[in-house]
Amino acid sequence: MKTINTRILDLSLAGALSVFTTASALAAPTVMPGFKTADGNGDNMVSLQEFQEKGGVEQAFHEGDANRDRRLSDDEYTKAIANNDRLQAGKYIDDAVITAKIKALILKDEGVKGLEVNVETHQGMVQLAGWVDTPTQIAQAEKIARSVEGVKGVRNALLIKR
Repeated sequence: MKTINTRILDLSLAGALSVFTTASALAAPTVMPGFKTADGNGDNMVSLQEFQEKGGVEQAFHEGDANRDRRLSDDEYTKAIANNDRLQAGKYIDDAVITAKIKALILKDEGVKGLEVNVETHQGMVQLAGWVDTPTQIAQAEKIARSVEGVKGVRNALLIKR
């Protein structure tokens, strides 16, 4: 029996990792325009407002602003784009990690028997769906989800089998 549980856990983690890689590959990150296009007012600098208007993240702007003049030169803009891509990719990674951790914990929990519990995460919000046998299992699955670091909230749509 222990071998079967280990195999199920291994398969679920492998499935979660494949979802992560697929989500990362399919995720449509913001494609930042070239420097000249981003420089809307033509002053040969990109302001924070111009950067954000093109889909940039404020943190990436500040990380790229090497001389701290609150404007990006062409070289600084290139660094800011790289930081922006890294930060946006990190959002997808965090959600996939949260989902994988919750699935693994649910599968390990003898009280939940998580084979019919689906877990999805978007921007730290977790959605639980599927079927369980008792109201206690619904509460336990939610408790498990809330215990994982990075979870901002849980929408529990689990239903009891009839």
